[in-house]
Amino acid sequence: MTSRKAVLRPKEKKILSTLGENIKLARLRRKLSTEQVSERANISRSTLWSIEKGSPKVAMGKYVQVLSVLTGEGFAFCGI
Repeated sequence: MTSRKAVLRPKEKKILSTLGENIKLARLRRKLSTEQVSERANISRSTLWSIEKGSPKVAMGKYVQVLSVLTGEGFAFCGI
């Protein structure tokens, strides 16, 4: 069985890019380093950099881990 590559439309790429930018801005506003956030989210710094760039190759669970670290409230950022 071969894996299929997800194809994102330009609008979807822009959404991910904006999400990544907002994550980076939130980290900077909180005066947290990439090392601090990646350690707390249990991911590598390179994964955090990919998230901040809005990479579609990063699993959504990793995005959630970083958002949880930044909000300090688990899933409060999405209304759960």
